[in-house]
Amino acid sequence: MTDTTSTTEPPDSEPPDSPDSGSQDTPAVAEDAAPPEVPPAEPPAPVSFWDRPYVERYLVPLLLPVLAVGFVVVYVLNLSRLFLSGHGHIPVIVGTVITTLILLGSTLVSSAAHRLRTSAIILVTAGFILAIMSGGWLVLGHAANKETGPTTLPASLHTKQTITVTAAPGGQLKFTPDSLPATTGLLKVDIKISSGGHTFTFDNTATLFGVVDLNTSGTTASGVAYMAQPGDYAFYCTIPGHRAAGMQGTVHVTGPPVPTLQQALTQAGNPPTAAG
Repeated sequence: MTDTTSTTEPPDSEPPDSPDSGSQDTPAVAEDAAPPEVPPAEPPAPVSFWDRPYVERYLVPLLLPVLAVGFVVVYVLNLSRLFLSGHGHIPVIVGTVITTLILLGSTLVSSAAHRLRTSAIILVTAGFILAIMSGGWLVLGHAANKETGPTTLPASLHTKQTITVTAAPGGQLKFTPDSLPATTGLLKVDIKISSGGHTFTFDNTATLFGVVDLNTSGTTASGVAYMAQPGDYAFYCTIPGHRAAGMQGTVHVTGPPVPTLQQALTQAGNPPTAAG
């Protein structure tokens, strides 16, 4: 009896899983996949001229003292012009306003200096200088040189009429006579000094008569007045209290008007440029 053993493989048997088998789902990688996009780098922010290292380190320390000196010079010049050229209380008011603005602005800048850039501080300083210069501009018309005539006529001019007044006769505070006639044109005034320590002038500045000092007793001082229009012209002593005490008088002028000084000079026998 012979044993025959046969081995048969199961009909439905499958080979063991291999790495290449498709029993497991694995994602396929595309060979031509594009790399991820990288956003472009942003350009650096522009740096202002005043914030550059070399400017802040070298240029600004050099400019600030120069600006400070210029600031002081402009301030002094314009404030001086205010007081020299202005009239009345205007110089005081304008100077006070400008100085107050400078002090207020300086206080604000110093309190906020740590938050301000150098360029902002320079702009504020320039604003201060502009404010100071505006004070000088307000009185520029007063400070400008103008072509004007003489303010006082020389006593050496030729005249066709002369009046004589005695100052302080017998030490009294008066002029004698205190009322005199004259005509339009140039008028010479001789003042006999009886007692010194006085002056003589006309109230009307259009006469171009200066203040004559009457200091030496026993002498005579003279001056020339321009009487352009008929009317009454008051004269007096400028020493405080003397006019109120009675040291004054009046010249009563009659005749046709003499509208220009050149015409009055010519009528009296002077060249048109004799008054300077």
